[in-house]
Amino acid sequence: MADRTIGKMAVAKRTLSKKEQDEIKKKEDERAAAEIYEEFLAAFEGGGEGKVKAFVRGGIANATKVPYLPLHFSHTVLMFMNEEMLCQEFGRYGPLASVKIMWPRTDEERARERNCGFVAFMNRRDAERALKNLNGKMIMNFEMKLGWGKGVPIPPHPIYIPPSMMEHTLPPPPSGLPFNAQPRERLKNPNAALLPPPKNKEEFDKTLSQAIVKVVIPTERNLLSLIHRMIEFVVREGPMFEAMIMNREINNPMYRFLFENQSPAHVYYRWKLYSILQGEAPAKWRTEDFRMFKNGSLWRPPPLNPYLHGPYDDGDEEEEEEEASKKGCLKEEERDKLEEILRGLTPRKGDIAEAMLFCLSHAEAAEEIVECITESLSILKTPLPKKIARLYLVSDVLYNSSAKVANASYYRKYFETKLCQIFSDLNATYKTIQGHLQCENFKQRVMSCFRAWEDWAVYPDPFLIKLQNIFLGLVNLSADKESPGLIVEAEPAEDIDGAPIGEYVDGAPLEDVDGVPIDSGAIDGAPIDGAPLDDLDGVPIKPMEEDIDGVPCKDEEESDDDDKSPRSEDPQSYSNPIRDDTDVKAKISEMNEEKRTKLREIEVKVMKFQDELESGKRPKKPGQSIQEQVEHYRDKLLQKVFNQPVAFNYSQHQIKDSKKEKEKTEARLKDLKKEKEKEDTPTRKER
Repeated sequence: MADRTIGKMAVAKRTLSKKEQDEIKKKEDERAAAEIYEEFLAAFEGGGEGKVKAFVRGGIANATKVPYLPLHFSHTVLMFMNEEMLCQEFGRYGPLASVKIMWPRTDEERARERNCGFVAFMNRRDAERALKNLNGKMIMNFEMKLGWGKGVPIPPHPIYIPPSMMEHTLPPPPSGLPFNAQPRERLKNPNAALLPPPKNKEEFDKTLSQAIVKVVIPTERNLLSLIHRMIEFVVREGPMFEAMIMNREINNPMYRFLFENQSPAHVYYRWKLYSILQGEAPAKWRTEDFRMFKNGSLWRPPPLNPYLHGPYDDGDEEEEEEEASKKGCLKEEERDKLEEILRGLTPRKGDIAEAMLFCLSHAEAAEEIVECITESLSILKTPLPKKIARLYLVSDVLYNSSAKVANASYYRKYFETKLCQIFSDLNATYKTIQGHLQCENFKQRVMSCFRAWEDWAVYPDPFLIKLQNIFLGLVNLSADKESPGLIVEAEPAEDIDGAPIGEYVDGAPLEDVDGVPIDSGAIDGAPIDGAPLDDLDGVPIKPMEEDIDGVPCKDEEESDDDDKSPRSEDPQSYSNPIRDDTDVKAKISEMNEEKRTKLREIEVKVMKFQDELESGKRPKKPGQSIQEQVEHYRDKLLQKVFNQPVAFNYSQHQIKDSKKEKEKTEARLKDLKKEKEKEDTPTRKER
């Protein structure tokens, strides 16, 4: 053991000097820096295994995650247009990602005289606005037709940027302040003159604290990728990596952004590095202004997508003008097209369907379209087929007003205010028709619309009844506006409640309060209207027929022979006392409502009866025309329904034999005819 110890020579460890230690450490740092630098350079070569991937690729982040779709369009103008012209036309609504025209290659494609093209916007919102405003627009006397196409890759930078939007993508002009901070006044107005330099440090600090550093994303793809890679390694390796790169690449122009702290690229680099160090995601960051340095300028981050940043002047102003023009009114060419459609409209289904489609496609201008249709129906000289076709158009539009089309429901609202005027004008046309068959045919076509509207429940039944009465001439529109439901004559009879009543209320003839029909003779010495009563459809009743309510009219002589006549001067002869005004009003209202319902049911049965006669389902009686059979059927229904008490109990007045009353009616009408020959104003004998 001792021998072994003696045989070995003790060697003491040599301690490295400080200088040697520094040299070794320097070599290690240089070796590590070289490895990091090699890794940094290798990151730009793209992907093999083990390569470090960039956390942000060069390009613009799609923070909304909405797929971008190009607009596909076909347009004859493209025969004369190029991509530059399309950029100017479509670029007003936002930056464009790509524009391509499919030029014809064969003779067959050239013979079509129509080309197709694709326009892709940088974001969907701009594409939607372009589709809304350009679809159907006339350019160089040709109509532009647009539709959505398939999605395409979006480049990091658009091929076309509207001039008004350039200010959001271009950096501000040099200001001389650190990080090219901009005074607020100059940021609002870039053309404003430069402020004089501050006189002292306090004034400079105040100006600097009120200035804004505007961050703009570089548009050059290689520079943007280099900045992002640089930020990644600085975050990972620390500020020494930045110093090493600055030392190594001092003469490289690509790294100039590290040295020029007032350049837009350096401003973006400094802000992005700060954002990542604050824990923000590479593709999503805060956009509010903030201070990076104490008492320093405010920093304004770029928007998440600069091509979504707005509004910009030209596009917004034009959009507002177009939106204003679309709210409630048609464009000039659309108004001309509507008038052309109405002028050439026929009762054919195809023509009416095309006109209806135009109305629904421009439902945002429903009020103007309704006005135009109403005006076209007010012209008396319009041929009957065109007038019927326009009424069918109204019916078609009302039917489709419940369709899932934007603003389609407005048609029901606006037509409701115009239908009274429309049917008043149709009544004026109806009265001017000379031929009886033509007149009846016109009436049946109009009445068919009422039946359809009732089935569709477009409007309430009372409103449809009112429209029907206006068309049949039973309600005067001007008088109806003054007192709805009542027609006030020039010399009306006095009602029991003191309010004058007309001959008809809502199309139903009024009976007297005591249940006996109103006499056509004088009640108080003045004639009611000087003309025989009209039937429900406006055709005068024949002399031998009964009154419309099914109860024969009284003769003047009856008042002298019958002491129980309702026109007796003894007030006790009335079944209802005059003083009970409230009860009488209620009974009259109840009677009118019930009679109106029954009259409408009768008219529906008459229409069906006529349809069956015309179609051959019912045999025609020899020696009688269809119209005569229809009138006979109507009279039969009226007699059957109204020979029964409607709203009052006729306890004191019994109806005379119908045959005897017909004879008296005939005699009365003959007397009236003689009186008309003698005097201009018809009068009747006083009781």
